[in-house]
Amino acid sequence: MMIQRIVCFKFKEDATETDIKSHMDDFKSMKEKIPQVLSYSAGKTIPGDFGKSPEYDVMHYMTFENKKSVDEYSEHEVHQTFIQRNKEIWENVLVINSFAIE
Repeated sequence: MMIQRIVCFKFKEDATETDIKSHMDDFKSMKEKIPQVLSYSAGKTIPGDFGKSPEYDVMHYMTFENKKSVDEYSEHEVHQTFIQRNKEIWENVLVINSFAIE
């Protein structure tokens, strides 16, 4: 069964626009470098209902074939490099996986 994954990041206050652009570009490049990633999209968060400010700054959406593919992605060298290159600018990270409803 297909898996959908949402990864949300809150950046530290001292993260620069260059830092954030690098993070976004690095994450996006995983779609081309890790075959387990079937689809990918992302964006900066916006105020929600009643104008409430979002808790996170950006959201990444990914689709995988199954749980095994998610595990392989998580352990992939490119993913691990992404974490090492960008973790210093993250204040908080939220990861949510779900079965895709078709």
